[in-house]
Amino acid sequence: MAGQPGQIREVAPGVWRLRVYCGRSPSGSPILKSKTVYGGVRFAQKELAKLVADVARGNTATGSETLGQLLATFVDHVTSLGRSPTTLREYKRFAERVVPKRLRDKKLALLSARDLDAFYRELGEKGLSPMSVRHVHSFLGAALHQAERWRMVDHNVARQATPPAVHMKEVEAPEPDEVQRIIRAAETIEPTFAVLLIVAALTGARRGELCALRWSDLDWETGTLQIARSVYELQGGGWSEKATKTHQVRRIGLDDIALAVLRKHRNTVDALASELGLDMATDAFIFSRSPAGFEPLRPGVVSNFTRRVAMQAGVSTHLHALRHFSATQAIAAGYDPVTVSKRLGHADPSITLRVYGHAVEQRDRELAASLGKTLALPRPS
Repeated sequence: MAGQPGQIREVAPGVWRLRVYCGRSPSGSPILKSKTVYGGVRFAQKELAKLVADVARGNTATGSETLGQLLATFVDHVTSLGRSPTTLREYKRFAERVVPKRLRDKKLALLSARDLDAFYRELGEKGLSPMSVRHVHSFLGAALHQAERWRMVDHNVARQATPPAVHMKEVEAPEPDEVQRIIRAAETIEPTFAVLLIVAALTGARRGELCALRWSDLDWETGTLQIARSVYELQGGGWSEKATKTHQVRRIGLDDIALAVLRKHRNTVDALASELGLDMATDAFIFSRSPAGFEPLRPGVVSNFTRRVAMQAGVSTHLHALRHFSATQAIAAGYDPVTVSKRLGHADPSITLRVYGHAVEQRDRELAASLGKTLALPRPS
């Protein structure tokens, strides 16, 4: 067999078993790629020729590889591509803990869309939200897509699977007076956090991006703020930095109020550092409990603090809602989704339209009323 490119055998009338030699395993046993086809001998010979050519192009997957083996290889692959540590941690959790062993042990050649649909149904019955199930589906789809590119499978069965539908909820943003109450409550507890909340409301930056801001990112002359990094927390403690969610650096404008608040904050931290005999580095973190700004505030700490002061202010909200506040206020003020999208750091304006569609609809109704007034038509009697 090892000296032959392929073998064809009729196992039943019109049923042909094709086998092609692919090499040897580390143990020395031959690796064979098999396929069963139905038809006449000429058709079977053509299919064998295709199989031989496929192996010659490097597709030596035999169909015996399991989903678990693929997932482990896929995680190693995306790790080598430098994906976000947070994403990698989630991928490993999906691969090792979320996908059950019975599914991990399934051969890729036997995996079906029906298997995935049954798995998604089980996750839903266990209480996972449709969005969480869709995250698992996206992970499996990406892994199977890579398997398709590696020629481990003929096609990606995840494309035929049906994850649960996700109905986009209207985002809830606090009102201006509620944001003011939260900030006042924060000022009485820890002023540094209050400044962060002001910047969050005025810029719409994500919490990791806020924590990663350094004084060197602030251009006082042009009144702009560069958002280039994001802080994330390590398992077991500690912190590190990564690129922004879209891996893009953006520069956004600050108004006079934001600049005045940040200038006052800088004077405060400079005075404290001087009092303690410390030198403030040019790239010190803007929001830090370290007198010299050596370490950033942790995202989880900021979220917990915001939730606590919001409750104290009598407002039911959270830190990410300040991002929603910034976006909805900008749209309400008449700024177009493209401008708002760039400020928020969305990868595409369509994301802004999808998330904040309700705010755009409100502007549309205001536009309709304005157009009606320009015609000054009499009301029908």
